[in-house]
Amino acid sequence: MIEKKLSPQNGLYLAEPLDTWLTAGNHDYAIPEAAGSSARVFLLKDESGSSAYKRDPAFKVMRHDKLSYAKPLFLEEYKILAGLNGIQGLTSMLQGGFLKPDPSSVWPSELAPLSKDAEQKASAVQVSGKLALFSPEETGDLLQEMDERLSDGWLPFLILERRWEDNLYMLCDAGYTRGNFAKNLTMKQVLDISIQICDILAQAHQRGATFLDHKLLHYYWNEYRQKVIMIDWNIGHWQPENMQPEVLQFDLVQFSSRAMHHIFTGRQAPGSVAVGPNRPEDIASAPRHFKASYSYDVQNRLNQEEMRFLEKALDGAFLSAAEMREHLQFLASKRL
Repeated sequence: MIEKKLSPQNGLYLAEPLDTWLTAGNHDYAIPEAAGSSARVFLLKDESGSSAYKRDPAFKVMRHDKLSYAKPLFLEEYKILAGLNGIQGLTSMLQGGFLKPDPSSVWPSELAPLSKDAEQKASAVQVSGKLALFSPEETGDLLQEMDERLSDGWLPFLILERRWEDNLYMLCDAGYTRGNFAKNLTMKQVLDISIQICDILAQAHQRGATFLDHKLLHYYWNEYRQKVIMIDWNIGHWQPENMQPEVLQFDLVQFSSRAMHHIFTGRQAPGSVAVGPNRPEDIASAPRHFKASYSYDVQNRLNQEEMRFLEKALDGAFLSAAEMREHLQFLASKRL
C-alpha cells in the first residue's frame, strides 16, 4: 500500500464525470462508464508525471451518502476483479483503495459535460484528500481494512482502465440509432460478439463469478481488433466455493434477455430489467424465462436457426456458457 495526496495543486485530481446519462432532443450524450447509485465515476488526471497508467483512468468511488447500500456491492466487485485478474476481455482493476476527503471537499452535481461550462461544474476537481492505494495483489489487505476505514471517514474506490471503444448500446440500440442499428454490425459480427461474451462468462463461471447486470451499456466494441470488452461487476456475485448450476443458468438467461436480444434485435427482450442504474433486487427478481420480440426488419435480418436459438436461450435451455458458445459457433459458421 502507498499513500498519495489527491489535489489539483499536487497534479493528481478528479476531472469530468464518466457516469452521466442525458438525453437532449433525439440524441443520448455522455454514455456512462459505470452508472449506478452505489458510486460516482470521474476521470483521474495525473499531471505530476508519476502516473504508471498509459492513459488517464476512471476513478470509481463509493457514494458518501449511501455507504450501507454501496458497501456490499464494492466488496463483491473487489473480490470478483481480483479473482478474475488476467482474463482477457475484462476492464481490470488497476488499483483499489480508500479516499479520505478533506473537510473542504465539495462533490459536484451530476451534470453531463456537454459544454466547457457544464464540464467544469460537473468535475470533481474540488474534491481533495488522502489516497491509500492498493495493488490488485493486495486486495485481501484492502478488504481487511474496509470496516475500520469506513468508520474513519474513508471512501473505497476502484481505479479502472477507461474505455475508449464504442459502447455497444450506441451501435445496437434501435432507438438510439433511429432504427439503423443493423447497418453498424453484420450478423456475423453479432454472433462473434456473442461468442466472445460466452468465452468470458465461461472463464468467470469457472473461477466463481457471475456478472448478472447484462445491460448493453456494460459492453464495448473495439472495431479495429474486433473485440468485445466488459465493464462493471458490482452487481455480480463471487461464489468460488458454492456455485450452483441454477445460478449459472440464471446468469445466461440475463445475458440472453438483455445483451444478446439487444444486439440481435435492437431492443432488450420484453419484460427484462430496464436499462439504467439497476439495483441487485432488480436483477434477483427478474423472470427466469422470456419471449423474443422481432420487428419486421429484424425478421428479415435473422434466419430461422438464429431465431430458434435466441428463443431457446431466452427460455433458459442452456446450462453452461460453453454449451451456448457451441451453438453460436455453429450459427456463425453458416454466416461465413
